[in-house]
Amino acid sequence: MRLLRLNEVETGPNDRVYCSSRTRALLLVAVALAAVAWLVFRGYTTNWKPGYYIAAVVFLLLDFMRRFITARFRSSNWLVRINDSGAFIQFRSYLNYHLPADDLTVVFLSFGEIRSARLVKESVTFPDNEGGTSAQTLRYLELELAGDVSVLANALQAEAAEKPPSEKRWYGSSSTLYQDHPVRMTSPPFVQVRWTVVPGASEFLDAMRAYVPIADTVSLTQDFTRLQSLSREEQQKQLRELATRGQTVAAIYTARKLYGCGLTEAKEMVEDLTSTRTAASASTTTRQ
Repeated sequence: MRLLRLNEVETGPNDRVYCSSRTRALLLVAVALAAVAWLVFRGYTTNWKPGYYIAAVVFLLLDFMRRFITARFRSSNWLVRINDSGAFIQFRSYLNYHLPADDLTVVFLSFGEIRSARLVKESVTFPDNEGGTSAQTLRYLELELAGDVSVLANALQAEAAEKPPSEKRWYGSSSTLYQDHPVRMTSPPFVQVRWTVVPGASEFLDAMRAYVPIADTVSLTQDFTRLQSLSREEQQKQLRELATRGQTVAAIYTARKLYGCGLTEAKEMVEDLTSTRTAASASTTTRQ
């Protein structure tokens, strides 16, 4: 197992690369621009003034999504690379390409260090801001690793605690950090890679089959909407888990609903829970 900087990753013409889809980004831009053009055309030819306003809103939304789109065309847009020796896994989100390039954000696993691989399908239900519920289906590639995994666990914790650099804008200074962590290790020595990239998970497992045993697919269900009957300790454990999945807004909303606290208090509670977990996990891993 080796930790690498992004620019230290060895690439070759025969690498199998798995990245966020550029085609989907282009289709989104094409559809949005076509909608803007149609709305403007209809507004001009029929004197339908709302068409101009709707076109402006669509264009502004497209501009808001610009970073999500352009990031897919950067060289850093990849999650996994496989060669004949093993797999490179990038645990920094491609959206956070502006973070320091000197950080160790890639792990190389030789095939001998991977005991097995499997697909994990997870259905998650969580509360939304309108008092209802939302459902999400996630797909993870789970790798069972051999040997000491503390180095990787510490690196994942450091990435989760990363602070965004301040950037100068025309209106002043600001900082941006996307709470998108595609790799997690909740139960060592199992590492899970959230699969939202192309090619799909089945293609990845097919590529790994020649080197690594492939285990059966596992389907899981997790419900974060029924926390009232749990103890406070278990409630906060679930809130922490919800936040670490990227559902911070849902975690804050749930905390307010459970404890009747204000927005600021709930936000501070969720932030404390996630930071406490990072510190505790780092301490546990160091002792191991």
